[in-house]
Amino acid sequence: MRSFIKNTGGLLSVALLLLGMSFLLTQCKKDTETIIETVYLDPNDTGVFVPGNAIIDTSWTFDKTHANVNWQSRYYDFSSTMLTGRFNNFGWSPKFSFDETNLSSSQIHFWVLMSTYNTGEPGRDGLSKCGLNCVGITYLDSNKTIVDPASDTAWFHCNSITIDQHDGYIMSGTLTFNRYRAPSGFADGTPITKPVTVNLSYNGMRDFDSNKDGILDKYRTGLTATFKFNRSDFMDNTSTVPYWPVPKASEAITNATTAANNKTYGVWSTSTADEMEIVVNAVFYKNH
Repeated sequence: MRSFIKNTGGLLSVALLLLGMSFLLTQCKKDTETIIETVYLDPNDTGVFVPGNAIIDTSWTFDKTHANVNWQSRYYDFSSTMLTGRFNNFGWSPKFSFDETNLSSSQIHFWVLMSTYNTGEPGRDGLSKCGLNCVGITYLDSNKTIVDPASDTAWFHCNSITIDQHDGYIMSGTLTFNRYRAPSGFADGTPITKPVTVNLSYNGMRDFDSNKDGILDKYRTGLTATFKFNRSDFMDNTSTVPYWPVPKASEAITNATTAANNKTYGVWSTSTADEMEIVVNAVFYKNH
């Protein structure tokens, strides 16, 4: 009996702790999202993809805060050692639209600002470092106060979307690098365009309580696109030294003529493999 009374405080503490956890779990239910649409598979569980009826039209807002464009490539083209990075500035033009029930009406045209290349490592991202060169970015690109999208962007234009029985969707389109700048014999921003095949996955749709007031009020949806390309299709892989010296960050560009005569977009960096893999995670939202 004495022992029971002695342990009563401990038991009471445990009880209060459990009650508190129960209360917290109850409160957390307000934040639980409801799945209203997701990726469909064959009900016979054969792994065959079955399209749904999702429509992401112009009433949806691109949620760039939660989207990203990432790349990876092998280091010196050997083994599985990988270099990775991302681009900070990207978007859609015209506005993104995707209709699972009518794929031919979809509009998927995506751009990336090449000079916003970023690996988070100053040894690769800084001026005169190898990182910028590996995707064809020059000193002029990365130091413009006003970026010229005619000569500093890469574009994907979707021409058609078909269903892949196991992986969702296949987009056939073109990838364009605006490589040339005057007076290389081409006008500034003369494009190089190559065909590309992109795997597209629709990742489902959910209804969220964005205000945490217990009311579901905002739809969110997302897609993932992956593809590969060879840098040598868009860059001069014989370029091993700069056409002009890269100035220090503190120096102004004083020799505009020399800079303009830079005939290629960057120096060919062999520390990064020719093949690049791109992953685009796109997120959209719409209020009820």
